[in-house]
Amino acid sequence: MRFARGPRPWPIRWFTLAFIAQAALAFVHQMGRLCDMQAMFVAAVPGWHFDRDLTIVALSARLSIAFIPVALVWFLANPWARWLVLFLMLGRLATVPGTLTALGPDEAVAPLWVVSLVLAVIATGLLFTRRSMRWFIERGKPVAQASD
Repeated sequence: MRFARGPRPWPIRWFTLAFIAQAALAFVHQMGRLCDMQAMFVAAVPGWHFDRDLTIVALSARLSIAFIPVALVWFLANPWARWLVLFLMLGRLATVPGTLTALGPDEAVAPLWVVSLVLAVIATGLLFTRRSMRWFIERGKPVAQASD
């Protein structure tokens, strides 16, 4: 395992900021809907008793898991991290229709949820710019300026 060297190109820097921001916004949104999240966990994992504390632990774990792709990109310039982030994003986008249909007739879409989703899409796209791809190929070595 080799750590990435040299300055990170702007798409990698913006990916890091956007991905951390989207994870933090999703966490804040979920913590504000703790009862709903608890019900979701109970439905998703039958047989487990999700009380308030376990729900908070699960949400905190989800937040900390978001830092794994960031570490893979920032510290290791791991090219597989791009595909991991893309796969996770596609999974998240697949849940959007279900989330929207689960809203009640008088319930509006939460702004934090929307902003988090948009930031996640932007962050994913940043990993596939020419500068990012070159940086992954060269494993974080300094690269000549390229025009994007």
